[in-house]
Amino acid sequence: MINIILVAVGGALGSLARYFSFSLITNFTRNNFPFSTLIVNALGSMLAGIAYYFIIKYFDILDDRFKNFVLVGFLGGFTTFSAFSLDFFRLFSAGHEALAFSYVMISVTLAILSLFFGFYLMKIIFI
Repeated sequence: MINIILVAVGGALGSLARYFSFSLITNFTRNNFPFSTLIVNALGSMLAGIAYYFIIKYFDILDDRFKNFVLVGFLGGFTTFSAFSLDFFRLFSAGHEALAFSYVMISVTLAILSLFFGFYLMKIIFI
């Protein structure tokens, strides 16, 4: 039961973090390109890389509750691939096909690179 509560609390906190991040980013970028989703997905992927580093490094010490709270709960609530899909659909449906496919390529590439960056940054810092 504690894992369910931790996932729920982590998810709620991640969703709130996404909401405030979106609001902040949207205030700076007002155009057709969905920068808010792009940045949040990249940041979430980097945080996943950081968390995954610590989970591997301290596997015997870290409790499953930590993993559930951070990876499943917080990052599950924070990242926004459902919003990503909707952004693609909106751009594509509005006749911005090239922009829509560019958005997919940039999002996926940036998310993967951000995960690697987060993981290896922690590896360098915590050797």
